Amino acid sequence: MNYDNFYPFEYEPLSYNLEELNPYISEYTLYFHHDKHYKNYVDKLNALIERRPMLHNVSLEALTKMSDDDIRTNAGGVYNHELYFASLTPDDTEPSEKMTKLINDSFGSEKEMWNEIIESGLGIVGSGYVWLVLDNDGKLDVIVTHNQDTPDFDKYAPIFNIDVWEHSYYLDRQNRRVDYLTAVKSVIDWERAEKMLNSAE
Repeated sequence: MNYDNFYPFEYEPLSYNLEELNPYISEYTLYFHHDKHYKNYVDKLNALIERRPMLHNVSLEALTKMSDDDIRTNAGGVYNHELYFASLTPDDTEPSEKMTKLINDSFGSEKEMWNEIIESGLGIVGSGYVWLVLDNDGKLDVIVTHNQDTPDFDKYAPIFNIDVWEHSYYLDRQNRRVDYLTAVKSVIDWERAEKMLNSAE
């Protein structure tokens, strides 16, 4: 996955099978989320950029900050979904020693970090994402964005994000967002998170 990619944007396949995140995220939810919702953002973004040749050499990350609402929203939909799906894994991974130290220095403990992630996710009114990011001081932080907005990349480097739009959990858990946020803990790809951290540094 390359966030410096350019038009035409490609629909990124999952690196795992649809059923492999059960029981945390069902095959049914993952199919509609990835194969329908995410793909729709890719198709819409390509259609928008196709008509604007001056944007063919603008990166996906830069497009998420455009003033044009349609371009910004659909570019954010592609960026945010690609990071979200890449942040998940059926494998049993754990934070590395380096990551654990950074978590402890930033939050006190991994438990406190997850408490903040869950509380922040529950606090989003409507749709959005909760992010684990590295700030300019070299500390991890938890932030939220609304709709398909992305973080301020001058201030924060994403480590992973969690989609809290209703389509990411409603088929499985209805309005129980807390159950979904708790379940996602079990499928975070900490090896991928480590790569994002190393890249950010």
